[in-house]
Amino acid sequence: MAEWDGGQLAGGMTETSPDTLLDRLSKPSRLTERPSLEPIRRLLGRIGNPHHGLPVLHVGGTAGKGSTATIAAHILQAAGYRVGLHVKPHLERVEERFVVDGKQIAPERLLGILIDLAPAAEAVSPTWYELTVAAAFQYFREEKVDLAVIEVGLGGTYDGTNVVEPLAAVLTNVGLDHTEILGDTVEAIARDKVGIAKPGIPFVSGVTQPSVREIVRARCQEVSAPLWLIGRDFDSRIQELGPEGARFDLWLPDRQCAGLELRLLGGHQVQNATVAVASIAALAAAGIQVSEEVLRSALKTARVPGRLEVIRRGPLVVLDGAHNPDKMAALVNALTTLYPGRRVIGVLAFKQGHHLEATISPILGRLQRAILTTFEASTDFGRGQAVDPNEIAAVCRRLSPTLPWLVEPNPLAAVERAIDESEPDDLVCVTGSLYLVGAVRAPLLRR
Repeated sequence: MAEWDGGQLAGGMTETSPDTLLDRLSKPSRLTERPSLEPIRRLLGRIGNPHHGLPVLHVGGTAGKGSTATIAAHILQAAGYRVGLHVKPHLERVEERFVVDGKQIAPERLLGILIDLAPAAEAVSPTWYELTVAAAFQYFREEKVDLAVIEVGLGGTYDGTNVVEPLAAVLTNVGLDHTEILGDTVEAIARDKVGIAKPGIPFVSGVTQPSVREIVRARCQEVSAPLWLIGRDFDSRIQELGPEGARFDLWLPDRQCAGLELRLLGGHQVQNATVAVASIAALAAAGIQVSEEVLRSALKTARVPGRLEVIRRGPLVVLDGAHNPDKMAALVNALTTLYPGRRVIGVLAFKQGHHLEATISPILGRLQRAILTTFEASTDFGRGQAVDPNEIAAVCRRLSPTLPWLVEPNPLAAVERAIDESEPDDLVCVTGSLYLVGAVRAPLLRR
C-alpha cells in the first residue's frame, strides 16, 4: 500500500496524513468556474470505475440535503442494511465524509485508499472535491455496502457525484445559492439541479415553488422518471413542535404513519425527515424495505451534528451551519418558534461564495448583539475561504445600524466571550458556516 513511488511520501504512510495527501494530489475548485464531469470520469476510469454497480440514493437540493441524507442513512442502517454515507462539508475532520454504518473511516484506511488513487490522481489532476468523491466510491465498494447515500456537492448536472446510476434520486428544495456558477434565479438553479434525474429512476421532490415544480415535472417526463411530489404523492403535518423535537403525521402513496417523533429541532427538519422517508419508500422498487416499527424508532434517534444542535444550557448555546438565505431563514424561524422571548447573541462567520447580504439579513433582526469572527479550514475551494469579519461588519452597519457588534478573530474566543457576557436565559447562536461550527464544536463539548 505504501509502495507508491510518486515522490510524495518519502518514507511511507507514517509521514503524511489524509489531509496532506489530498492537498498534494489535487487542486482547489474555483468559485466562478462551472465544473465538468469529464475529469472525474477519467479519474474513476483509471481506478476501475468503483461507482459502477454501486447502489446509490442520490440527494440534491439547496438546503436540507445533508440532513435528509443523514436521516435516510440512519433509518436504513436501523433496518439492518449496510449503509455508506457521503456528505459535505465536514465539521471537524475530512474522515466525516466517509461513513459506513454510522462510523467514520479510520485515518489510516483513508490514507491507504488515497495512496492507491495517487497514480490516477497525478495523471488526471482532479479537484479536491473530485478526489474525495472518488475515494468515497472506492471505500463503499470495498466495504460492499447495500446502499450508498450520496449528497450532491454543488448543483446537480455537472456535480462530481452525477456519474452514478442511482436506485432513486432526491431534490430537497431549490433556493438561491452559488449564483455565480448556477445562475441568479431559482429557475436557472433548478434546471441545473434536476440534472440528477435519470431515465426510469424514481425522483423524489420536496420543492414547493410552482415554477420549480414545473421544471421538475418536465425533466422527469423528459427522462421517464417516476415522480414523487411533496403535497401530491407524500406529505406531513406537524402536530407538536417544541424545544425537545416534533410529533408529526406522514402520508406516503401506500401508507400513513401517525404520531411520528423526531428529536431534531425545527419545522424544517420535519420536512427533511418527510423527504427522507419518502425517498426510502421509493427504494421499495429496488427491494429495499423498512418497517413502520423501525422507522418510528430510527426517527427518534436521528442526529445531525451542527444543525440546530444544542450543546449547552444556561445560557443555551445552539450551533447551526446556516450558510445560505434559505438555511438562515429556517434557523430564524426555528429560534422564534422554539425559544420565543429569549435574547439572542449571534456569533457569525461566513464562507466566500455565498451571497453574504442575503444570508445575514434574516438573522440581524433577531439579534441583540453580534460577535463577528472567522475560521481556518480545508474546503473544496482551498484554505483562506472565510469572509473577512470587517466585511461582515460593513454589512451589519448597512442593514442594521443600531445592532451592537464587535470583531473577535478567534472563533472559540468569540463564542466564549458571547457565553461570558450572556445571562442564563439568553441564547448564543453560532452560525453562518458549518466550518465555523466545526472550528468550535469539539472544544465547546469538552467544556
